[in-house]
Amino acid sequence: MRKIKFYLGTGFAGCNHIEVMEFDDNTTEEEIEECYEEWKNEKLDGS
Repeated sequence: MRKIKFYLGTGFAGCNHIEVMEFDDNTTEEEIEECYEEWKNEKLDGS
């Protein structure tokens, strides 16, 4: 298992998001990037 730390900084004090995700050893970088994009879009809110 690989552990990858996702970090999203918004530029505002106290408004960053950090989460550690676990992936199988055979997970490709493209799959991890796709997972990060989905995670990032869930955290961002335009309002």
